Amino acid sequence: MTTVTQVKLPMPRLGETMEQGTISTWLVKTGETFARGDPLLELETDKTLVEYPALGAGKLIEMLVGPGDVVDVGAPIAIIETAEAWDGIADSPASEEPAEKAPAASLPDTSSDADARPEAGQRRATPLARRLAREGGVDLSVLQGTGRRGRIEARDVRSAIEASTHTDTQPGTPVAAHANAAADSGPVLFIHGFAGLGSNWEKLRARLQKVGLKTEAPDMPGHGRNAAEANSVEECVAWLGDWLSAQDRPVHLVGHSFGAHVAALAANRTRSKVSRLTLVAPAGCGHDINGGFVHGMAHTRTAGELLHLLRLLGPEASRLPADAVGTMATELAKGRLQTLAGVIARGDTQLIDTIAALGALSEDVPVRAIFGSADSIIAKEHMFNMPPRVASHIVPTGHMPHWDDPALLESLIRGSN
Repeated sequence: MTTVTQVKLPMPRLGETMEQGTISTWLVKTGETFARGDPLLELETDKTLVEYPALGAGKLIEMLVGPGDVVDVGAPIAIIETAEAWDGIADSPASEEPAEKAPAASLPDTSSDADARPEAGQRRATPLARRLAREGGVDLSVLQGTGRRGRIEARDVRSAIEASTHTDTQPGTPVAAHANAAADSGPVLFIHGFAGLGSNWEKLRARLQKVGLKTEAPDMPGHGRNAAEANSVEECVAWLGDWLSAQDRPVHLVGHSFGAHVAALAANRTRSKVSRLTLVAPAGCGHDINGGFVHGMAHTRTAGELLHLLRLLGPEASRLPADAVGTMATELAKGRLQTLAGVIARGDTQLIDTIAALGALSEDVPVRAIFGSADSIIAKEHMFNMPPRVASHIVPTGHMPHWDDPALLESLIRGSN
């Protein structure tokens, strides 16, 4: 029989140096149930605004703090009811020591079923929606939110931007003007992940090129058509550093998984050549990893074996054509990545660190990190390890957001150019 208990939800640590955080907005209200991965509230620290996702299913019993309250890391912020074990939350029955509540004036009004009203002139919106609206020149006050309790979601803002683009075809303001503006923002360089290829970015690149962005997506050493071998991380970083150094203008560097680790280290060495850095499902940001996937890809021999591994990447990866899977299996069977796999992970433990490079880099270069809520390779909870200046997002995808939702990735990349 499942046991349901009430526990205290603590303020999470959103960065290695974080000691306190500010409650921005509660996204659920007292008595509401939530599922694993649902955003519970928005938290702010320094310049970072992130959603705190539920690490298990449950119900919000009581808010102990409200919007605007500054809370120490580890201090209780709510009482929840759950039948699941949450990582990082020790068994601590809520009834043992009632937490001291914040002043009543700072708590949301829960005396009725009506939503707590935002301050005058503001609309309820997710951090991503606000950022897209600001960068796309969209007035949130005229939008109708499709999210929970009328909250404006990123999809609402993207729809408004698309509608504006489609209707903005009068003489003097053609769609081509938007493409030219995008082209002026500099090229985008995509770095694929371990056992991947530059062609993994094909769908996303096609969308960006339609709006005039120049993109490139080479194969890393040890992968695909790149004849150079990669038996160490340093060989990959040096290869990318040489490529960046040869550019005549800064690039928006986008890296996925192990490629995100390589991108971060290379960007940290050649900061003047990187205008922005976007990390997609980045490796090296937490202790754990799905080591079975990493070593399985490096040692795979047959298409059948490979298919089981690809299913871990998400829904789109499992739909690859049989001939493409066969080609991948033949390439991986050459064993070019076996040494590199041992450098990246030992069992389910990561042997590489991205956080140290990001701590220094994010002081000079805008950095964004994107985690999939259903990622089976890199835990979404690694988001909470990011340095304070890194803007972090959790998106409803697996390990390959650029496959599962290329439109969402396009909006994030265009919004930061």
